[in-house]
Amino acid sequence: MKTSKIRIIGGTLKGNHISFPSSSKLRPTSNKLREILFNWLNFEIAGFNCADCFSGSGALGIEAISRGAQSVTFIEKTPKFAKSIEANLERLNISDKCEIKIKNAFDWLKEDSVKEFDLILFDPPFFDERIQNLLCSLESIKIKKGILIYFEKSTFDKIEIPDSLKLLKSKSVGDAEGLLLEK
Repeated sequence: MKTSKIRIIGGTLKGNHISFPSSSKLRPTSNKLREILFNWLNFEIAGFNCADCFSGSGALGIEAISRGAQSVTFIEKTPKFAKSIEANLERLNISDKCEIKIKNAFDWLKEDSVKEFDLILFDPPFFDERIQNLLCSLESIKIKKGILIYFEKSTFDKIEIPDSLKLLKSKSVGDAEGLLLEK
């Protein structure tokens, strides 16, 4: 199986690489967009309980741990991607701070445990019609007030931000756009 690699760009794990299966279904967040996101969060992320939905390579969640997050729950429905994340967590010696759920992120969002998180990272597949409604579905989900939400989308996707979410920051890099929202 062919593998790809990306580098952790900041924090205690800076410079380490994450390996993951090469796949046309996997599009990890670029180094530039990850740098922008974690600059936005700056020191806020210390102690956060995070969820990395549509985890894929696990880059966002691993970067969060590297930068001081207390814990990360990875939500990934594809077993080979989840296995790759698990191998990276063990190799980087951070598996004690992490949990992996092999589950569809849409189903996971309906669980009661969603309200326990301080930050939810969404890097869903681009051009999936269900993604258009993902942010709107957060209105009916039990998430706490003040929770931060990172949402990555194609610059070509038009989405509506529901009234219950406040757009704090947004930035486009190439054909990807990152949005930082607050409940």
